[in-house]
Amino acid sequence: MLKEVQEVKVGGRTRRVHVRPFGWNLHAPTHMEWTPDGRLLVVERTTGKVKDVTKGGDMEEAKPFAWGLQGPSSMCPLPDGRVLISEFWGNRIREISAGGEAEKAPVFLDGLIRPYSLAALGKAHVRIFAVASKEPTAFRDVAGAVYEITTGTPEILIDQIPAHRSPGLEGLAPRWSWESEDWSAYASGCSKTSWIDDGGGGGGGGRLLAIATSSLGRVLIYPVSEGRRDLLSAALDYTLALDVGEMGGIRTHPQNGKIYVTKPREGEILALDKETPDSYTFHPPVVRGLPTPTCVRFTPDLEGLLVCSPTNGVIWEVRGAIV
Repeated sequence: MLKEVQEVKVGGRTRRVHVRPFGWNLHAPTHMEWTPDGRLLVVERTTGKVKDVTKGGDMEEAKPFAWGLQGPSSMCPLPDGRVLISEFWGNRIREISAGGEAEKAPVFLDGLIRPYSLAALGKAHVRIFAVASKEPTAFRDVAGAVYEITTGTPEILIDQIPAHRSPGLEGLAPRWSWESEDWSAYASGCSKTSWIDDGGGGGGGGRLLAIATSSLGRVLIYPVSEGRRDLLSAALDYTLALDVGEMGGIRTHPQNGKIYVTKPREGEILALDKETPDSYTFHPPVVRGLPTPTCVRFTPDLEGLLVCSPTNGVIWEVRGAIV
């Protein structure tokens, strides 16, 4: 049960954490993103809409920012102001910077199989990554990969990622999608990837991609300069966190450097220390009791968390969990 005020262990001491609804009456909100111009956009996977929830409140009658998308799953703002979005059921990535009808939005990349996550690294020289499946079948031998899609031609970076169904959509997604199509390569993240820039040069050689792999229960911090690796090989060399379990969204805080990871089945959020590899079997969550948390982002002041719950259509604001 969700408690609006919780006492939890954060940063080695007990803190009081406050939870309240920020936006509600949304339809299966699975991912959200801040745009370069300061808007908070959220996807409604089952309605094909993207809504502006910057001000919060009741979103039932809110005019959509973009609509007509086929299973929108992940957005990715780029430094030049463009906003990319993956269409999980449409097998494509569009640019929705101007909003409006999806059919009029430019297609950035077509032909990926169930693209789920998107992430961008760098500013001057941006590199763009997507997590997508590799097989058209849904119930056996389903695998995926992290692709670099910067040039519009997908090239595999991390291969052989097991796939399974996206959490939080049970009973919400169309029956046909749940029975046969609603599987994704689970290199996890709010999107299922996040990124860290360690200050390495403008060409991207020093850039690190944070990948949460639900299949292994691990979070990897992977230097993209390593080039193509399979998941198990990369995990041997670049695991940061062990025993995390099944994960949803992942995001790195720009100030304290901690990596916040949602655990949809348990209703929890963990804070990982990116400087110290560790097992998280007995680490307490920074907040618990959230209904299927899938995506985590930060409030504009960077002192709170915003968390999507697709099962009840709410975005939660969590205060006191960041140290």
